[in-house]
Amino acid sequence: MKVFNHLVEEVVKPDFCMGCAACVAACPVKCLELKKELPALTKGCINCGICYGVCPEIVGPKTLQMKIFKGQPQDKLLGTYTWVLSVESSNIKIRTKCQDGGAVTALIGSLLEDGYIDGAAVTGTAEEPWRPVARVATNTEELIECAGNKYSRSPVFLGLRDAVDLYYCKRVAVVGLPCQILAAWRMKFSDPTNRHLADAIKLRIGLFCGGVVGYDRFLKNIVDRQLHTPLAEVAKFDIKDNRFIIYRRRKPKRELALSAVKRYTDLPCKICTDFAAELADISVGAAGSPPGRSTVIIRTPVGEEAIDTAKKFRKFNAIELSRIKPGIEEVRREAEAKKKMAAKELEIMRRMNKLAPVWLVERPGASGKGG
Repeated sequence: MKVFNHLVEEVVKPDFCMGCAACVAACPVKCLELKKELPALTKGCINCGICYGVCPEIVGPKTLQMKIFKGQPQDKLLGTYTWVLSVESSNIKIRTKCQDGGAVTALIGSLLEDGYIDGAAVTGTAEEPWRPVARVATNTEELIECAGNKYSRSPVFLGLRDAVDLYYCKRVAVVGLPCQILAAWRMKFSDPTNRHLADAIKLRIGLFCGGVVGYDRFLKNIVDRQLHTPLAEVAKFDIKDNRFIIYRRRKPKRELALSAVKRYTDLPCKICTDFAAELADISVGAAGSPPGRSTVIIRTPVGEEAIDTAKKFRKFNAIELSRIKPGIEEVRREAEAKKKMAAKELEIMRRMNKLAPVWLVERPGASGKGG
């Protein structure tokens, strides 16, 4: 059985950990804590192996495709899906405050009002400006407080743990990046696992992701210090037309070339092949829709049920993505670009004889060099 020591050697030390905190949240005896965005052992471990079993960096997304969708992906770039919409909130406050029309906020807000879910594990910020923290949202106002892409790694599963243990939620929506959605499925399918948390996940909403940057390495060091742009005055970050845009309160926005920002992308993101959150019940992102709207990809029966439920509250308007431009082909281009970037990075690692991620090693779960 693989236990925490294996997780450290195979994931943490080689810098493959994304700090999602799935291992910390799932630990049944609470012997793990997140320290400097990484899991650390703080008291006696019972070697149950759950932490290793829920880690998303142990398996590749393709491993769970058959278990989730009962078949091969219909689209080699985007995965399995049933239909695709372009969505914006009908609430002007949500559209103004939230990212790309506030589709996620409007969707989750509707599901909370219906009782389809009784909580959502999301990413917000705390005292330190723009440092991601896990939050539990139980109403629309709390969702709005957490609005906006953070572009840094988030310990979102601490939010799931709090939703279950502190808020007594039984039907939770997890909103996360592709790797975090993979972790949410690992909680369901791994043996052993923490059934207490796994059974509480009702809906998995995945966000399109081209990669995240380190908070201290990029936001604090580059944006705050070198660009003299205090994070406290930043209203929102966004990526448009290959530019990283920093919107400031009552001041002109600042822009950086996206290629320059990508130098600070975390290693796990560089080798990740999943742009469109291919394992989510519902995937959401800006690509494919015009400004002020989000592309929403419905993938599973649960995702279809959630959309149909939310529509009843008329908190968002949705049209078929096929009716507008740039459309699904832009999503495919972004997805293809990420897969090519991952292949290139993995080839560089192979040539340099660097430790390969576990999911690339010939024997699943083993560690070793090469690919």
